[in-house]
Amino acid sequence: MPTDDNTTCDTRGCCSVARVRLVIPPSRFEADGVDHSKDPPTFDACEWHYPPVRDAALRNGHQVVDATGEVGQLAADFPAWTVFYSDAGRLYASARLNGSVQGTTLDAYLVGQLREQMEAAESQASAIWACAPAITER
Repeated sequence: MPTDDNTTCDTRGCCSVARVRLVIPPSRFEADGVDHSKDPPTFDACEWHYPPVRDAALRNGHQVVDATGEVGQLAADFPAWTVFYSDAGRLYASARLNGSVQGTTLDAYLVGQLREQMEAAESQASAIWACAPAITER
Protein backbone atom coordinates (compact mmCIF):
# COMPACT_ATOMS: atom_id res chain seq x y z
CA MET A 1 0.00 0.00 0.00
CA PRO A 2 1.21 3.59 -0.40
CA THR A 3 2.80 5.43 2.52
CA ASP A 4 2.11 8.82 4.03
CA ASP A 5 3.94 11.71 2.38
CA ASN A 6 6.58 12.23 5.09
CA THR A 7 7.31 8.58 5.88
CA THR A 8 10.93 7.49 5.60
CA CYS A 9 12.31 4.08 4.72
CA ASP A 10 12.54 1.62 7.64
CA THR A 11 15.84 0.20 6.40
CA ARG A 12 18.50 0.99 9.00
CA GLY A 13 20.53 4.04 7.98
CA CYS A 14 18.26 5.01 5.09
CA CYS A 15 16.54 8.39 5.24
CA SER A 16 14.88 8.27 1.80
CA VAL A 17 11.17 8.87 1.39
CA ALA A 18 9.26 5.59 1.52
CA ARG A 19 7.11 4.77 -1.52
CA VAL A 20 5.60 1.44 -0.43
CA ARG A 21 4.26 0.16 2.88
CA LEU A 22 4.38 -3.60 3.33
CA VAL A 23 1.70 -4.90 5.68
CA ILE A 24 3.11 -7.93 7.48
CA PRO A 25 0.71 -10.53 8.87
CA PRO A 26 1.39 -11.77 12.40
CA SER A 27 3.98 -14.54 12.50
CA ARG A 28 2.93 -18.01 13.55
CA PHE A 29 6.54 -19.22 13.40
CA GLU A 30 7.69 -20.57 16.77
CA ALA A 31 10.59 -22.90 15.91
CA ASP A 32 13.21 -20.18 16.41
CA GLY A 33 12.19 -19.62 20.06
CA VAL A 34 11.76 -15.87 19.48
CA ASP A 35 8.71 -13.99 20.70
CA HIS A 36 7.27 -12.55 17.48
CA SER A 37 4.43 -10.69 19.22
CA LYS A 38 6.49 -7.49 19.12
CA ASP A 39 7.40 -7.73 15.42
CA PRO A 40 6.36 -4.60 13.51
CA PRO A 41 3.09 -4.94 11.53
CA THR A 42 4.41 -2.78 8.66
CA PHE A 43 7.65 -2.04 6.82
CA ASP A 44 8.01 1.18 4.84
CA ALA A 45 10.44 0.95 1.93
CA CYS A 46 11.95 3.46 -0.48
CA GLU A 47 12.39 2.80 -4.18
CA TRP A 48 15.90 1.39 -3.56
CA HIS A 49 14.99 -1.03 -0.77
CA TYR A 50 11.55 -2.23 -1.90
CA PRO A 51 12.74 -4.45 -4.80
CA PRO A 52 15.09 -6.63 -2.70
CA VAL A 53 12.53 -6.90 0.14
CA ARG A 54 9.82 -7.89 -2.37
CA ASP A 55 12.17 -10.37 -4.03
CA ALA A 56 13.12 -11.94 -0.68
CA ALA A 57 9.45 -12.30 0.27
CA LEU A 58 8.64 -14.03 -3.02
CA ARG A 59 11.70 -16.32 -2.85
CA ASN A 60 10.66 -17.39 0.65
CA GLY A 61 7.18 -18.40 -0.49
CA HIS A 62 5.22 -15.33 0.61
CA GLN A 63 2.57 -13.77 -1.58
CA VAL A 64 2.98 -10.08 -2.44
CA VAL A 65 -0.40 -8.41 -3.04
CA ASP A 66 -1.02 -4.86 -4.24
CA ALA A 67 -3.85 -3.49 -2.07
CA THR A 68 -4.30 -0.38 -4.25
CA GLY A 69 -5.93 -2.09 -7.23
CA GLU A 70 -5.79 -4.72 -9.95
CA VAL A 71 -3.59 -4.43 -13.03
CA GLY A 72 -6.34 -5.87 -15.25
CA GLN A 73 -8.81 -3.21 -14.11
CA LEU A 74 -6.21 -0.48 -14.64
CA ALA A 75 -5.64 -1.66 -18.22
CA ALA A 76 -9.41 -1.79 -18.82
CA ASP A 77 -9.89 1.73 -17.45
CA PHE A 78 -7.15 3.13 -19.72
CA PRO A 79 -7.49 1.34 -23.10
CA ALA A 80 -5.11 3.76 -24.86
CA TRP A 81 -2.29 2.65 -22.56
CA THR A 82 -0.19 -0.51 -22.55
CA VAL A 83 0.26 -1.65 -18.94
CA PHE A 84 2.86 -4.25 -17.93
CA TYR A 85 5.06 -5.48 -15.07
CA SER A 86 8.82 -5.82 -15.22
CA ASP A 87 10.47 -8.96 -13.83
CA ALA A 88 11.55 -6.88 -10.82
CA GLY A 89 7.94 -6.03 -9.95
CA ARG A 90 7.90 -2.48 -11.28
CA LEU A 91 4.68 -1.52 -13.06
CA TYR A 92 4.81 0.46 -16.33
CA ALA A 93 2.29 2.22 -18.56
CA SER A 94 3.03 3.54 -22.02
CA ALA A 95 0.87 5.49 -24.45
CA ARG A 96 0.77 8.06 -27.19
CA LEU A 97 -1.68 10.67 -25.93
CA ASN A 98 -3.92 12.66 -28.29
CA GLY A 99 -2.05 11.54 -31.39
CA SER A 100 1.33 12.80 -30.20
CA VAL A 101 4.35 11.41 -32.00
CA GLN A 102 6.34 11.01 -28.81
CA GLY A 103 5.08 8.45 -26.33
CA THR A 104 4.64 8.81 -22.60
CA THR A 105 5.97 6.13 -20.24
CA LEU A 106 5.20 6.09 -16.54
CA ASP A 107 6.30 3.75 -13.77
CA ALA A 108 5.39 2.92 -10.18
CA TYR A 109 5.41 0.03 -7.73
CA LEU A 110 1.68 0.08 -7.00
CA VAL A 111 -1.41 0.17 -9.23
CA GLY A 112 -2.84 3.12 -7.29
CA GLN A 113 0.33 5.16 -7.77
CA LEU A 114 0.39 4.41 -11.49
CA ARG A 115 -3.33 5.23 -11.85
CA GLU A 116 -2.72 8.70 -10.37
CA GLN A 117 0.15 9.32 -12.80
CA MET A 118 -1.90 8.15 -15.79
CA GLU A 119 -4.84 10.38 -14.85
CA ALA A 120 -2.50 13.37 -14.46
CA ALA A 121 -0.81 12.64 -17.81
CA GLU A 122 -4.13 12.39 -19.62
CA SER A 123 -5.48 15.62 -18.13
CA GLN A 124 -2.21 17.41 -18.84
CA ALA A 125 -2.19 16.18 -22.43
CA SER A 126 -5.81 17.28 -22.91
CA ALA A 127 -4.99 20.76 -21.62
CA ILE A 128 -1.96 21.06 -23.92
CA TRP A 129 -3.90 19.92 -26.99
CA ALA A 130 -6.81 22.23 -26.14
CA CYS A 131 -4.38 25.18 -26.29
CA ALA A 132 -2.67 24.02 -29.49
CA PRO A 133 -5.11 25.67 -31.97
CA ALA A 134 -4.74 29.01 -30.17
CA ILE A 135 -0.99 28.74 -30.25
CA THR A 136 -0.82 27.97 -33.97
CA GLU A 137 -3.22 30.81 -34.91
CA ARG A 138 -0.90 33.51 -33.57
